[in-house]
Amino acid sequence: MGIINRGKLSGWLDISQSVSGVVLAIFLWTHLILVSSILLGAEAMTWVAKTMELSFLTADGHGYPWVVTIIAVIIAVIALVHVLVAAHKMPLNLRQQKALKQQLNVVNHGDTRLWVWQAATGVVIFLLLPVHLWLIGPAPISHKWIWQQGVWLLYLPLLLCVELHAAIGVYRVAVKWGAARDLNSRSRLKKIKSIISVVFILVGIASLLAFLPYANA
Repeated sequence: MGIINRGKLSGWLDISQSVSGVVLAIFLWTHLILVSSILLGAEAMTWVAKTMELSFLTADGHGYPWVVTIIAVIIAVIALVHVLVAAHKMPLNLRQQKALKQQLNVVNHGDTRLWVWQAATGVVIFLLLPVHLWLIGPAPISHKWIWQQGVWLLYLPLLLCVELHAAIGVYRVAVKWGAARDLNSRSRLKKIKSIISVVFILVGIASLLAFLPYANA
């Protein structure tokens, strides 16, 4: 009975990790698309920000800034659940880490190496994401903050890590649920993953650079 219960628990944890990961990935890509509105100019990004605050529901156009805060809190809770669930698969002690290293030296398995990259980027995200959420909590980040106050030093590594982590995670979920079989091969699915990573990273970097003209404005 204990073995069956542990098996059910492990299954529920696995499903929770997959679902929370996919939700976070969708949010991430949506968030990046919204932020990329800066490529169309500050007015476009301001319109997006005001729309997110439901400005169209108020007569004065001020909206409800607390809506963004609530969204941030919800995403933070989902991210916390994702981290806690994923932690049970992480090689947290030295013995597990040595075993993983030996396995990688003996068996050159691509998906295992992707999992290692996912775990490593996950640790970086765990450290940087709270800072990002804290920054957007009190007030929206000014166009000038990105470069004048060095916020880009946080956003660039966070961008790279979250995009790699999300793309690898969605790829692994897709493999787990049979997408590789439907697409005839894992290599084709990996190509899709790589294209998604490259596209969103380029969009993210372009968006960061788009803030540069406003640094000295």
